[in-house]
This record gives sequence, C-alpha cells and structure tokens, in this order.
Amino acid sequence: MSIKKQFLWINIIGGLSVLGGYVYALLDHPVLRAQIWGGVPETWQPWITMFMFISGFGYCYGMYYLIFNEGLNLKFFGGKYEASIMRTFLILFLVSASMWIHSTFNYLELPNANSWNMIRIELWCTALSIIFMTFGLATAKGIKNTKAHKLSVFGLGIISFHCLVFDAILWTNNFPTDF
Repeated sequence: MSIKKQFLWINIIGGLSVLGGYVYALLDHPVLRAQIWGGVPETWQPWITMFMFISGFGYCYGMYYLIFNEGLNLKFFGGKYEASIMRTFLILFLVSASMWIHSTFNYLELPNANSWNMIRIELWCTALSIIFMTFGLATAKGIKNTKAHKLSVFGLGIISFHCLVFDAILWTNNFPTDF
C-alpha cells in the first residue's frame, strides 16, 4: 500500500477514534462531563474551544497537503528522512490523542497518581508527536509549492501550539489533583 493510502487510512481510522472516543466518553459520563475542564477558568473555555476548531482545521490542511499535494514526496528533517518517519509521528499523535479523555474520566472516577501520570504522558506524547511532525515538515527538502507548504506548516503549527500550550501545559497545571 502506498504511503499516501497509509496516511489516508491512518487519518480516517485515527480521526474516528479520536472524535468518536470523545463523543462516547462525554455521553458515557454525563455526571462527570462538567469536570473535564478541570481548573481552567470558565472565561477561557469558549476561547480554547474556538481554538480547538481552528486547530482541527489547521491539522486537516496539513494532512491534505501531505496526502493530496506534494507533502509525502518531500525529504523530512533537513532531507534526512522519508515519509515513514512522519507516519510514525502521525500514529503516535492519533493514538495518544484518542486516549487522554478516557484516562481523564478514569481519573475522575478513581483519582490516583498513576492515572494522573498516564494522562500527562498521553498529553505530552500528543503534543511532542505533532510538534515533531511540524518541525519535520518545516525543515523538509524538495518543496515545489512553497505557498501550500508554508500554509501546511502554519496549520500544523497551530495544532502543535494548542496541544502543547493549552493541553499539556495549561490544562495539566490547572487540573485539581491531591498530590
């Protein structure tokens, strides 16, 4: 199977796992649903929610460029790696992004240090994997369509910022824990 088809299927399956997992987890925990924001101030929540959609659009554009444009033909990380390295980061990103919400509800039901550490690992894995994808794309060689390339780097940069700043740092630092 070509790398383009692999990326497409990974995104379809992974995207359904992430979004479907969110819907399932939120519907399955109606009593705990309000606690998912942790200690993030209420006034910030609409802005962060809006940024989630902007980040999702940035991700979709980045994936569109990689799958349907020239993106997967590039040499990543300064020309040193083929697209298979990006496939690895993509899988890490989608798997970890699909897990954190379930781990969070588990933590809310039965708080303990191990489950809290698991959430933090998942969020940091999500953030770092998309940051590596962004960096790999930003430093790629063999670019023909510079405008589309720059827009895709910007799109992945937006979701990288969201995953790092809002999720791995802000959310975890504001979430109430007893340890």
